[in-house]
Amino acid sequence: MRSENHAETWGLYRIVDFYLRYEKSIITLFLVISLTCGFYYVDWHNQILWKEGMQFHELNTTIDLAVPFVPQFIWIYLLYYPLCFAPVFLLHNVDTFRRVAGAYLMEFVIAFAVFIVYPVKMIRPVVVPDSLSTKAVALLYRVDPGFNVFPSMHVANSLLVALIFYKYNRSMGVLFFLTAVLISVSTLYVKQHYLLDVVAGVFDAIIVYPTIFRGHTKWAD
Repeated sequence: MRSENHAETWGLYRIVDFYLRYEKSIITLFLVISLTCGFYYVDWHNQILWKEGMQFHELNTTIDLAVPFVPQFIWIYLLYYPLCFAPVFLLHNVDTFRRVAGAYLMEFVIAFAVFIVYPVKMIRPVVVPDSLSTKAVALLYRVDPGFNVFPSMHVANSLLVALIFYKYNRSMGVLFFLTAVLISVSTLYVKQHYLLDVVAGVFDAIIVYPTIFRGHTKWAD
């Protein structure tokens, strides 16, 4: 019996040790899988409702109508993805990284709830794939049919990353903030989001950030 208990304790120790050794990778993998699956499940759900005739909101404003479609902005739009993964490579303080993961999770939970309760459909132009930029936009439109748009996760997550790094590293935070602004603007020019989606994304970030990081002073070493 004693040897069995020892074996169980040793097995548990090895599991905990493995988790702590690869904690960032495990958390990152969990977030990527769960949030991606959640996003596309809600997107699929709303797409079915739309095909069945459910009325979706359209949030066009005079500013949206005035902003032209500029497919070259797709390359700025795609900066969102490396920006979102920046904490994985640039934050080494585990407690800080856990808070980042919690902030991402909270932002998406808020967004998923809004996607379902207040469904919005993005009205986008017909794209002729006759250049590298237009081909990239056309691919984006196929992958993301434009249902999960209010609030904009591109805006929310980009701003969240900028706020986090500004707390610990001002110069890097300013750089990321400028990148977040460019990404936010690009969502309008590639017609992935309405202006109100951008505003809602900002509110998502400024609700989540102080909730998760209030009182946290550890340096992101």
